[in-house]
Amino acid sequence: MTIEHVAVVALVVEVIVMVVARFGTERRHWDHHKDRGPSPEREDDITRVSGVLYAVAAAAMVVGAVMTRVEITLSAVGSFALFGVLLPAFAANSVMVLATRGHAGRTAPWHRGIAYAVATAGGLLSAGLVI
Repeated sequence: MTIEHVAVVALVVEVIVMVVARFGTERRHWDHHKDRGPSPEREDDITRVSGVLYAVAAAAMVVGAVMTRVEITLSAVGSFALFGVLLPAFAANSVMVLATRGHAGRTAPWHRGIAYAVATAGGLLSAGLVI
């Protein structure tokens, strides 16, 4: 299995995690609308990512790009921005939303550790999508 295959698998897993977290968010909104649950919190949205997760993903992406010696072109920069920073940070935040059932502001240290690992892995493996 090459780095490209692993990067595609990581991308698919990131998207699946984001979709599952989004369905959970929508379910909580629907339950609140039907008076079966409390109102959702602002942190329940998977796109409300902290700057730390963006920074972790960006740092890992730079390391991955240096290790694989990717030629920096405009297309590569755009791909890195999407696949190396944005999607890993969204997936990492989705992990925290899933782990805390929509209360991403109330995460335990091990929740944040898992989220940082997801952001790091996504950033590192994004180089395989750009090669």
